[in-house]
Amino acid sequence: MSYAGRRFYLPLPPATKTLFLINVAVFVANMFVLGRLSAPTQGGGGFWFAFSWPAMLEGYGLGAVRLITYQFTHSFDEIGHILFNMLALWFFGPRAESRIGQQGMYRLYLWGGAVGAFGHLIAAALTDSLARPLVGASGSCYALLVFAACTAPRDLIVFVFVTMELWVLASLLCFIGIYETFLELVGRSGGSVAHSAHLGGALLGWLAFRFGWFVDHADFGGRERPGFLAGLLARLRSARARRHQQAAEHLDLQLDTILAKVKEHGLGSLTPAERRFLERVSQQKGR
Repeated sequence: MSYAGRRFYLPLPPATKTLFLINVAVFVANMFVLGRLSAPTQGGGGFWFAFSWPAMLEGYGLGAVRLITYQFTHSFDEIGHILFNMLALWFFGPRAESRIGQQGMYRLYLWGGAVGAFGHLIAAALTDSLARPLVGASGSCYALLVFAACTAPRDLIVFVFVTMELWVLASLLCFIGIYETFLELVGRSGGSVAHSAHLGGALLGWLAFRFGWFVDHADFGGRERPGFLAGLLARLRSARARRHQQAAEHLDLQLDTILAKVKEHGLGSLTPAERRFLERVSQQKGR
């Protein structure tokens, strides 16, 4: 798989290179512990870095760290697993990093993997297989693939001896993911590939492009903007402040109306509800 007319060499951009090396290092470590990071052993144990619903609840919630560790863990006895994911990271990571910067690349990778894990959980819940473990960077790489396809859909790429535009490749792989997930949900497929995690990552990649998430503006000479979570919290606080302002304006309008009535007709003209309202406002003002 390569870009037609383009070549990528090491050193890769900083974030892409770091993610690449972490994946390789974890793969080598998994070899030395005979796969305990990704699979069970004959004597029991294993799945140390793998993600699943029961595993996430272990250690009083500390198992949630597996949302991150699983994204760097591959089965050491299936070389194709890490090979294809690292090729995807190598080809699509630089394009994503050139658009969103170093910190943005980390965020897109990790959030793509996290949303991929929740896609896996949804499919697992529907097929009564919540204990099935998940490992691999596929969800993260699908996020990079779709993001790259959205940024440069007409770029040509050579995929298994066939030259195609990048949007065609992304559409083809997403269609395969949808089809295989459908087969899994209807009980016609029992393969080891978590296509639902691929779709979760792909969805995050499209959303990141559509809404401009994760961009590290500091990398492009601009002022750093809040990250995704910080921006979301800021929007929630802003919405709450607007609601409080609207409530205060409504309160002032009611108070003005009642005071105008008192001025014109006296206190005796107030209804019991209006009297209670005045007493409540008076207490609030006193506090």
